[in-house]
Amino acid sequence: MFKRIRGGAYRALLNKSGIFDNRADDALPQTVIRDICAAHFEKGGEKRRRVLLYGFDGARADSMFYLLQGGDESITGYNFKSPYSAVTLIKERGTLVLTYAGGCKSDSSTLQETSTAQGWAAILTGKWGKENGVQKHVTKLGSAPTILLELAEKGQGALFASSWQDHFTVTYKDEIKYAEERSLPLEFRQVKDEVELQQASLEAIDRGDAMIFSINEFADHNGHSTGFGPDNYRYVAGITNADRYAFELIRHIESRPEFKDEDWLYIITSDHGGHQRRHGTQDEQDRMTFAAISKALPR
Repeated sequence: MFKRIRGGAYRALLNKSGIFDNRADDALPQTVIRDICAAHFEKGGEKRRRVLLYGFDGARADSMFYLLQGGDESITGYNFKSPYSAVTLIKERGTLVLTYAGGCKSDSSTLQETSTAQGWAAILTGKWGKENGVQKHVTKLGSAPTILLELAEKGQGALFASSWQDHFTVTYKDEIKYAEERSLPLEFRQVKDEVELQQASLEAIDRGDAMIFSINEFADHNGHSTGFGPDNYRYVAGITNADRYAFELIRHIESRPEFKDEDWLYIITSDHGGHQRRHGTQDEQDRMTFAAISKALPR
């Protein structure tokens, strides 16, 4: 039912689409997301710096074809700019780049599963599992704190919100305990669904958290149940609906009177891709991800 695209052909398709600001051979490791967020907080200025990091769990790199107008209609279809797309808005202000999960192929010691725990841990710590401990589905090492914890230890509020239980009972359980014992302003909130996720995100925005990290499961859920990729309309719907949820958060942020005194960085990214009804391998459809970043990257 689902077409298997070999690695070289898949990478060529991503390049040919014309929607990314880099090429597959120049894809950035997903670990750079943490450093981009940290650099935003380290900049000076009078405005208060804040970050919305919104995760599309299980979103392949080519899922961006469903949202953006590309240079080849045979790839991205007949499409124009949507006034309700978070990815479109973010790319217009900054960039949309190809990233990769699963470690660096040039250093086999960094290779890890292209799976949820490993992907988000790499993004939040800026380190592959070789250093943060999450090469497999295990608890993260305390020696590799998330950027959320780093902010909280400086007295800045942060939120981690997701519906997946294992984030709270496995990967980050020690970090949760550490933050609770020290009464740090870091909230790990397990939500029931994306409606609760949206509410938790809005609450964190309004109470002034410096960083909000929320994971939307639409794409991953539909991928596992019915298939990852453009051949499955349910998967496509998961991406487009997640994009609209993120847009609503940005619209709320910018409608607030406080916005004029704030400097926001918006990032939408993915932990891994997928093929058929699975992921976790070094297949390019599992490895290739993306990052929409609302500020231009330093050259």
